[in-house]
Amino acid sequence: MTESLWSPTPYADTFQTVQKLVAGYVLMPTDDEVLDCAAQGIRRAIDRLNTRNWNWALTYSTITFVAGTQEYGLDQAFKAPRNFALRDSAAVDRSRLSYLPWGTFLKEAQYGTMGSPTYYSGANVNFFGVIRLDIAPDAAFVATYPTGRLWFHRRVQYPSASGTSLDVPSEVVGFIQASAEGFTADRYAVTKAAPAYIRAEKFLHELVVDDCHGQQTDWE
Repeated sequence: MTESLWSPTPYADTFQTVQKLVAGYVLMPTDDEVLDCAAQGIRRAIDRLNTRNWNWALTYSTITFVAGTQEYGLDQAFKAPRNFALRDSAAVDRSRLSYLPWGTFLKEAQYGTMGSPTYYSGANVNFFGVIRLDIAPDAAFVATYPTGRLWFHRRVQYPSASGTSLDVPSEVVGFIQASAEGFTADRYAVTKAAPAYIRAEKFLHELVVDDCHGQQTDWE
């Protein structure tokens, strides 16, 4: 089975399901204004998730190297780099580039010349949307490694349609729902806000613990 055909189960709830549950928490599951507030609460919960790099949010994109080109565009969901594998013409990993923090990278980078890159980095990738190699690859490097597989932590995306599953594993839905319930209750049922936020923090703690345990079998 190829990577593109595999998907985990159970599936996360849909946006519409969670939105109605959140509105139901303040006993107004069909009120349009409350449903809109619930949707905003779901987005704020996703914003909170995006303050951390999660193991379950690891993904990759393929970078095609071009001789003489030192900067390469990133996927729009990019949050933080993880590993940059160099691949041969058969798309087999053969080597890798090492990541350097931007300040250190600037001391290593070479401009106006070509050769075999060793490092990569990025400055404010959320604004510029590119990574830079320490030296532009030459034709020999591109012939040996035509592509690279850039592994990265991605940002959780906002739901785009009511019938779409939330962009998280199923175990994360509890945090999103509880956090959105607190957000909505702050506006429509104040006494119910604090218990919801407490539940959300407990869910988040469990998610962090689970994610940290996953790092014990880390591959880099």
